[in-house]
Amino acid sequence: MIVGVPRETAAHELRVALTPDDVAELSRREVHVLVEQGAGWSADFTDAAYRDAGASIVPGPEQVFAADVVAWVKPPVYNLDSMPLRPGQSLMGFQDPIHRQARIVALDDRGVRSIAFERIPSVDGSTQPDPLSAMSRIAGDVAYRTGRALLPERVRQRRVRALIVGCGHAGLAAIAAAVAQDDQPPTAIGSRAEQEAAAIESGAGGFLLQPDPAVIAGFISDTDPELIICAAGHRGNAAPLLIDQAALDALTAGAVVVDLTAKAGGNCIATEANTTVRLAGNVQVVHRSNFPAERPRTASRAYGAATVAAILGLTPDSG
Repeated sequence: MIVGVPRETAAHELRVALTPDDVAELSRREVHVLVEQGAGWSADFTDAAYRDAGASIVPGPEQVFAADVVAWVKPPVYNLDSMPLRPGQSLMGFQDPIHRQARIVALDDRGVRSIAFERIPSVDGSTQPDPLSAMSRIAGDVAYRTGRALLPERVRQRRVRALIVGCGHAGLAAIAAAVAQDDQPPTAIGSRAEQEAAAIESGAGGFLLQPDPAVIAGFISDTDPELIICAAGHRGNAAPLLIDQAALDALTAGAVVVDLTAKAGGNCIATEANTTVRLAGNVQVVHRSNFPAERPRTASRAYGAATVAAILGLTPDSG
């Protein structure tokens, strides 16, 4: 098997799909890797390091797309029809399956398989996280710290009151970030009763089970959170709308909402992808699709390890 790693072209994307350590692991499994020149530079991985690990450095994406499997972080911005795609080939990585569904179907009709990391299931107790879980953990931590930094200085100087919407990997990481900042133990909102234990273990001070938007708006009015992290969703599906206009109207002046689910439609009614929306009272609703890219080297290591596991799952002797 030959695996290709293109240089990322999405805006502000600094990660790389495989690190030199990942290449070395694949080489030991007799999987050859083609790496586009400069693919790892933004994450501080040199072409020389890839060569030493056993990869071949190629000058452009055309050579990468000659591989059996192409592993990326995000879909390239260039037209894939300009690449040498062929039946039996696999394109692996985040696929944005909601917005790119028609494109994915068209590729499948040509015999080119799209493996969407958004839809790889999470395995409880696994020592190797799936790619989405690995990135969600980083995103939740970065989102909390980013949102906190946007609060008025008078709020940042004391213990912030936060509400965490969603108790998956991102939500639990946001709870842990609140604890690390010595903020007030946040309230967590989950969709299943069994999530309460994980939320409390991560440091949540309270848990709400499956409330509808009206209940959430009432809770916001009663408790006055200054920071809300939205991370509720189901893999590859549309995100539920949980923060409606009534909830936004109940927020205190200067409050910040960070929504990690914009690509799936958003948990907040005011969310716009990759945009900071300013509302009345200087309330900010923030989304960036690449929070993990703020830690490109760490995120690439986590992403690459998960990608190796996915690649090895395609090999004939993997079972």
